[in-house]
Amino acid sequence: MRQLTAMHSDPVWAVFNRELVTPVVIGAWLVLQAARGRPSLPSLGEIVMLAAVGILIQLAGNVCVQWSLGVVGLAVTIPAMFGAMITGGALIGRFWLGERVSGRSITAVAMLLASLALLGVGAETAGRAIAQADARPPNTLIMVLGVAAAGLGGAVYALLSAVLRRAVTRSTTPPAAAFLVTLMGIVCLGPICYYRLGLPKMLETPPEQFGLMIAAGVFNLIAFMALINGLQRTTVVHANAVNASQVAMAAVAGVLLFAEPPTAWVLSGVCLTVFGIVWIDRPKDAVEEIPPP
Repeated sequence: MRQLTAMHSDPVWAVFNRELVTPVVIGAWLVLQAARGRPSLPSLGEIVMLAAVGILIQLAGNVCVQWSLGVVGLAVTIPAMFGAMITGGALIGRFWLGERVSGRSITAVAMLLASLALLGVGAETAGRAIAQADARPPNTLIMVLGVAAAGLGGAVYALLSAVLRRAVTRSTTPPAAAFLVTLMGIVCLGPICYYRLGLPKMLETPPEQFGLMIAAGVFNLIAFMALINGLQRTTVVHANAVNASQVAMAAVAGVLLFAEPPTAWVLSGVCLTVFGIVWIDRPKDAVEEIPPP
């Protein structure tokens, strides 16, 4: 997805095509299950809840993160997103799902909040480098908004994690949950793409970009199904912490593949994010438990 921003692909169009893969693949599987007399869709209430959060994810999560990638880069966007995601997941899991939060996890969340501040400071240098590469004047406000967009995306993903955990620990199967959430990407983003680009420009997308979008969709399908199955077996904060192991990989990829500047602020923010992720305790280690309200 970062490479698509370097190719100046429209962020909404890129997310639309990435999201298209999951409902096509899983939709075919659900139809096959229904033909065998094994319907897999959840109750109406669960469908409405997943569809609502799916709309929010597409508009305030996926599009914001994709835009942020083109403004402040991979090395800043991913740590900022996961810092907000883990922090928000801990709060939502604690107050909505009644999950325990130990003193150690609270300390880790504080580290993640500090890492967001460091990444925000380092975003200006990264944003300037990207702006110069794109032959456009740097804009400090846009860079700050880029970090804010990544944080907003992370907060929305935290809500998604909580909703998915609630759904799949009740009556919803992981394939059905993945289908409904990603289907909202087609429903919401399709009309926006048509309005922004028009059909001729959409069809003029270079094959190389289409290939990257579909590849991203396949990886998204695998990762999303893995995350949902993980949420069946552990708490939101722990699942998000394990999922955030990609923070260090994203920072390295940003520097090596896209020549994003490894400033002291960015490196400090990434290191603090990684340390906060490692410091969060596993559910079985959470001994300093806060009783649910």
